[in-house]
Amino acid sequence: MTDKFFNALGISRRAKKLCIGHDEVKACIKAGKAVLVILTSDASERLEREMKNLCDGINVIRTDATMQDMGYHIGKKSGVFAVADNGLADLILSTIQ
Repeated sequence: MTDKFFNALGISRRAKKLCIGHDEVKACIKAGKAVLVILTSDASERLEREMKNLCDGINVIRTDATMQDMGYHIGKKSGVFAVADNGLADLILSTIQ
């Protein structure tokens, strides 16, 4: 993953628009706040299935970044993240493509 991707995630976290971890992401989705769900490359397939089942109409992507990478750059090690802002989600998606 590029530095731009991690910078965009950092901006989302500082803006308090990044949910980190299974329980927090699940709550964000159920509250209708999640716009984008991000899975790490080493997240389990069970987790991916669960998130896709929960995310009706929400974009779910799997990145090349590992949990270790995310922990280093974001400060919390997890396999799943959710972004709760349209502009920040677009920024993150633009860094991937």
